[in-house]
Amino acid sequence: MSNDAKPHEPQTVPASNSRRSAVLVPYLPSIAIFVVAVIYGTVSSPYFLNFSAILVNSGRYVEIGMLALGLTLVIINGDIDLSVASNLAVSAATMGLLLEGGVPIQLAALAALAVGMGLGAINAVFIVGMGLPSLVVTLATLALYRGLAQIILGDHAVTAYPEEFIGVDQVSLLGDIAIVPMPLVMLIGFALLFGFLLSRTNFGISCYLTGSNQQAAKFSGIRIDRTRATAFMLTGLMAGAAAVMMTSRLGSTLSNVGLGLELLAITVVVLGGTSIFGGRGTVLGTIIALFAVMAVRESLVISNVNGQVQDALVGVILIVAIVVPQTVTRFRERVSTKRLR
Repeated sequence: MSNDAKPHEPQTVPASNSRRSAVLVPYLPSIAIFVVAVIYGTVSSPYFLNFSAILVNSGRYVEIGMLALGLTLVIINGDIDLSVASNLAVSAATMGLLLEGGVPIQLAALAALAVGMGLGAINAVFIVGMGLPSLVVTLATLALYRGLAQIILGDHAVTAYPEEFIGVDQVSLLGDIAIVPMPLVMLIGFALLFGFLLSRTNFGISCYLTGSNQQAAKFSGIRIDRTRATAFMLTGLMAGAAAVMMTSRLGSTLSNVGLGLELLAITVVVLGGTSIFGGRGTVLGTIIALFAVMAVRESLVISNVNGQVQDALVGVILIVAIVVPQTVTRFRERVSTKRLR
């Protein structure tokens, strides 16, 4: 080999690019979907990119984002919770029932948070305490909690909420200076909190290790049962918070509130790069994916596309969110294997 040949030098740039691309890969599907949706919406209507309208409309997606933040923790642990939307319904129904019973709205809202966390704890008892599969348990509690909401309210709608409680999505942080909806601010606050929990606390490290390999995490001294149970309880708490938020936005409560939101929330989490098998995911990815789903829905709404087509497209997005990262990972593994040979 010639002395001029320096095989080690060219490797430095590809290695750097490889690390950079590895960081970006989980976000690429949601970013691509967001860009396509924005282009489609812009072509469909000149009003699509109205910034003020975008901020105002974001209030409709905050509840999905709150459910998705909790689900991010659960899925990173290698579990799943299909009952989050039904949990939301029971929490909202409880708040409405207490209000009609003469309980002040502040205490009724706190009760909704407690009920949400309690229902998350019930999931944890069956899944963590009894060792049952999270998919089976939460599929059962999805129906159970929804039925419980129906028992609490029946066909009755609770509408007697005080004026000061209704319309949180119409409240702007900066008043007349700029339209920054309070729900969006609260979602960002929760996202920062959950991001801190995952990246800067022992609990977050435990979530990643538990999702990657439960046995190895257990032998490393990680209390995997407590970690998983905490994730389910925090997810339930977020369902309760989403119930309070949605009730304030709608100004009423029905037993079917939040119906179908679990699919959207799971789509957001997986599209954001959280591995459905556990061990990988970020809050940032979840938030990026939330805006991608929001862009898709709003672009379809402005084009007068019916709800069934929108739901079908969300299903396609969920499949893409699962298939693309797996395909990219397998491709990178094959390339790495060939290089080693």
